[in-house]
Amino acid sequence: MGCGRTFPLAGKFLARTDAVFGIDPVADPSAVANGAVVKRGTGDAIPFDDGSFDLVVCRSVLEHVETPAALLADVARVLKAGGVFVFLTPSRYDYVSLAARLIPNRWHPWIIRRLEGRAEEDTFPTYYRANSRAAVSRCARRAGLAVQRLDYLNHPPTYFMSSPTLYRVMNFYDRVVCRFEALGFLRGWLLGALEKTGQAR
Repeated sequence: MGCGRTFPLAGKFLARTDAVFGIDPVADPSAVANGAVVKRGTGDAIPFDDGSFDLVVCRSVLEHVETPAALLADVARVLKAGGVFVFLTPSRYDYVSLAARLIPNRWHPWIIRRLEGRAEEDTFPTYYRANSRAAVSRCARRAGLAVQRLDYLNHPPTYFMSSPTLYRVMNFYDRVVCRFEALGFLRGWLLGALEKTGQAR
């Protein structure tokens, strides 16, 4: 889910299974590796039948979702019983996320193009409505998904590599939030695994 315009990870998935599917609002099925089935679509209206998948995966998607409850409900719909949804998304309280929430979405494409060189049409609005343990747990319960794990992971301060001084400061910050579990919510990433076990509430 959120496979991108050309599904660059299709080859890695195809090396492990012959049943690989991708969706993205800007997906170009003609540009995807042979063997993967790709459709244009969004996570709150997944263009596949009920109970289609054992596993749904997404990375750097949930921060762009305006209605996460609707997305998790549709993920639960397309999962088989016992199927798992695995995601990696920026933590709501990471400094990059906080900056992104303060800066209007209309400026994000310009900023990201200069920081990362990414095309402006491939930068999407951010909402950060499913980017904490509490928010994900709440939406998961409503969708009939049980939390297997929700872990905060660190992210090196690569945005500051152009400034040696800032990079050293942010490396120190990174070490502090990694050392103390109580500060885990300040780490860069939230890794989650949710299992389909029951009916939505």
